[in-house]
Parts: sequence; C-alpha cells; structure tokens
Amino acid sequence: MKIAHLIAQFYPYFGGAEICVHNVCRTLADNGHSATVICTTPPADKRPDLNYSIIHLFPRTCGLLNRMPFIGKYYLEYELSRLQRKHGFDLWQVTMGYPLAIYAVDFFKRNKIPCILRCCGEDIQKYPDIGYGYRLDDGIDSLVKSKYPLFDGFVALTPDVREEYEKLGISKEKIRIIPNGVDTAKFTDIKSRTDRKAARRKFGLDEKKILILTVGRYHPKKGFDLIPAIAQILKGKGLDFQWIVAGKNTSEILRKFPESRGEIKSIEDFAKSGGSMFSLPSNDLIELYCASDIFVLPTLIETFGMVLVEAMAAGLPIVTTDAPGVRDVITDNVNGLKAPAGNHEVLANMICSIVKDPALSGRLSETSVKQAKDFYDWKSVTGKYILFYEDVIKVFS
Repeated sequence: MKIAHLIAQFYPYFGGAEICVHNVCRTLADNGHSATVICTTPPADKRPDLNYSIIHLFPRTCGLLNRMPFIGKYYLEYELSRLQRKHGFDLWQVTMGYPLAIYAVDFFKRNKIPCILRCCGEDIQKYPDIGYGYRLDDGIDSLVKSKYPLFDGFVALTPDVREEYEKLGISKEKIRIIPNGVDTAKFTDIKSRTDRKAARRKFGLDEKKILILTVGRYHPKKGFDLIPAIAQILKGKGLDFQWIVAGKNTSEILRKFPESRGEIKSIEDFAKSGGSMFSLPSNDLIELYCASDIFVLPTLIETFGMVLVEAMAAGLPIVTTDAPGVRDVITDNVNGLKAPAGNHEVLANMICSIVKDPALSGRLSETSVKQAKDFYDWKSVTGKYILFYEDVIKVFS
C-alpha cells in the first residue's frame, strides 16, 4: 500500500496527533508499505533519519483556508493533484478535520481516491461552557456537517468520538475505534532502571512526601484550576504531599493561585526534554512518572487522554473524572477511580482513599500495566490502522 498522511503540523513540532502519525507511518514502512507525511510545517534545519518521507506544503496553507478559502482550496487541490499524480497513493488519511480535511475531501471524492478522517479534539467536540471547539462557530459547524460525512472511513479514538461522528449522520460501519498508543517496552525499561529517590532529587522534589503527578498543557478543558482547591482539602486532611503539574504554561496555575506554591510545583515544557521528539514522552518525563505515587487528571473533556495511558504504562494508580474521552479509557475501580467532572471534593477524597489503602493502590496499578500492554501498545494500535486501510481500499478495488 501507498498511504499519504495529510496533517497541518509535524516535525519538528510534536504532540499526540503527530506522534500517532509518526508511529503509523513507521510501522507501515516496517511492514513493507510506503508512507508519506504531507504537512504545512516549514522544514527543519536538520532532516530526521526516518523510513518514510515528509513533504512540506506552503506553511500558511491553513491561514489561507481560514481567511481566503477560495484561494486556499485552489492551492491545496493543486498540490494534492500534483502529489497524487507523482506518487499514486492508494489512500489518504487526514488528521484533524478543520481546516485541511474540509477543503481536501472534494478533491478525493472527485477523483475517487479512498480517504479517511481522524479527528483529534476541538475539530469534532464542543464544550460551550469553556468556549472549546471550532464548531461553536456556526460557519465552521456548517462545513463540518456537510464535508465530514463525505469521507470513506473515520478513525474514532473512543466511543465518545464515534458518537460525535454518528450525530453527523455517519454510519457505524464507516467508523473504526482505534486508540492512541504508547511504547510500553520503553516504560518498562526506564521503570526498571529508575531509583525513585534519585529521580526526585534530580527534579528538585522531596524524597519523602507523597508525590502526586498531573501532566498536560494548561487549558480550560483540563480542569487544572481545580488543583489548588483539591490540594487545600488534602492539606486539611493532614496529607504530606507535593503536587507536580508538568506541561506547557502550567505556571499559570501558580500565577492565579499564588497561595498554593507550598504544595504545587510547575514544570513547564518538561515533556520535550530529553530523548527524541519521535519518542515522546521523553525519558525524563517517564522517569518522573515512575518516581510518582499517584496520577491525577481533573479534566472536563478529552478526545482520548493520552497521559492516562502513559500513567497506566508506568503503573500509577489513577484518579480522574467521568468526562468524555476519559470514561472510555478508565473504568472506575478497575484501572482507576473516577469522580464527577468538576467535583474537587470527590477527587480529593479519592486521592486519600488510594493513599490510605495500599491494596487498592496495588490493584489499580497492576490492572493498568496489563491493560496498557494488551490494548495500547503501538504494535497493536498500528496493526489496527493497517487493517482499516486495507478494508477501505478493498471497497474501491
């Protein structure tokens, strides 16, 4: 198979969607197929050594599509046509529905080229209370409703995302649930070599206190503003702890809640430190996972919640919420504990339950590690993509 992956952002800028595309392309190439990433990110100074190709479109393509859609679409279709003639791709996958997928799908359909859409979050989900989701704009929502259903196949990270597709009139038969993945062997290897006390010293953390970890960028949907209130309850219950929030712009929590500096510490841009961008999370971040005692994600909405699977691979007991995108990954009292989204008191009580009950903590940890290996290892995940590609291509043969 010759597979093209169209995505706005790629190397050297990386997040969950980009890591997924990288691993799928890498595995396709490892299995004798051809994979090409087409992106609008400017080329890096140093080209990475990969077993698949990266092609760069005009960096302001998405801006053109947003501000001057007629001109942007003309350019995009010209480039897609040129690349299709040159490479003869069997299938295109577009990662992120807006704006690239919306303006590319007419070209695919007109030329009878199999195409798959993988939505990643705000391109499909809406959360009006915090202004989350492109579809809160009526014009974009209209485009989504008319263009998304034209694709031949759809990747849903969770059943919650599948339901959003179905609300657009897309049949279940066209949707394949394929989660994000994690390199479980890497977690196992680093965990076996991690001295917890030494790791805490490395990051300037207390060796004796209970270490609570939260990972993710600061964003209203993550519910991180609940952390100071949770920490205050834990402090009132006499818990001796330190809470680390690792991710981009997480110092905003301490700026908004300066009284929490004693219990909460922010580590910004931590996920990019150490190791290769193609193997996120970094070795340092995995080491921090392995040095922690509890993982907490107080999120309001997720598409998938990649950090939950990373915490599972590290064997951490998890406390989170019943938010969309989370409830499909975490089963309450099986591989984690779940509180109603937005309820800081229940979250605090669940953290205390894990601290006070080593048997509960051990059971949650053991189940998490097993499920990470069984369901979320990249080998399993990318195998599902390959099968889906084959099934969609067969319909056109």
